Amino acid sequence: MLQHSFMFLIIVLSLSAGAQVWEKAESSSTPPPEFVMRAFKESDFQTYPWMNEFTNVIVINKSNEGRERQTLRLFVNGKLQFISKVSTGREKFEEGCKPGQDPKADHCSGRAYWSTTPTGYFDVKALDERYFSKLWKTWMPFAVFFEAGIATHQAPAGTEGKLGSRASGGCVRMHPNDAPVIFKTVSNTPQGLIPVIGRDGELKKTPAGDVIRKVGNKTLYIVQNVVIKQ
Repeated sequence: MLQHSFMFLIIVLSLSAGAQVWEKAESSSTPPPEFVMRAFKESDFQTYPWMNEFTNVIVINKSNEGRERQTLRLFVNGKLQFISKVSTGREKFEEGCKPGQDPKADHCSGRAYWSTTPTGYFDVKALDERYFSKLWKTWMPFAVFFEAGIATHQAPAGTEGKLGSRASGGCVRMHPNDAPVIFKTVSNTPQGLIPVIGRDGELKKTPAGDVIRKVGNKTLYIVQNVVIKQ
């Protein structure tokens, strides 16, 4: 098992206690707006040199059409190393479990919300090799949280056949053989100084124009919704 610092454990516990949702739904008829961001291209490693300050760049395409639909790509030191089918959020209003339904058996949640996977640029918030979701009452092993309540993790038993389509409650499900690859890659990456990136993919700078940096895991997550025809 990984040895986490005291502060890191606090983060993990707070995530475990929270809901597996991105935002509270305000209306069952109005989905949350898609965040406007700069789409990732492999040429970005040359166009934006700061991207090379991250050892790992994990790109998730949540589109439900196109050549790269529902995929996760892992770049290590700017080179593509791994591709996996995933299941991102269903992108619909979830009414929650009805009386008599069980979150685990019926794949329903303990609350009503929009099952949206957020787009944008994110850094790693926490890792939990044996994460248990209280909301869904099921194990989600090899969880890497990149936003509050949102993680890449192993697909719950019985849902593997839906990989390659939008089928999750908001997280990014992965095949049981693939989730450990991402978890181990991220957990084995040492922390260091990384540039602070806005959710839109732009560098954060001081008023003087200097790049703001912080200590963190040298892994960058990018979630986008891009249709690639060819």
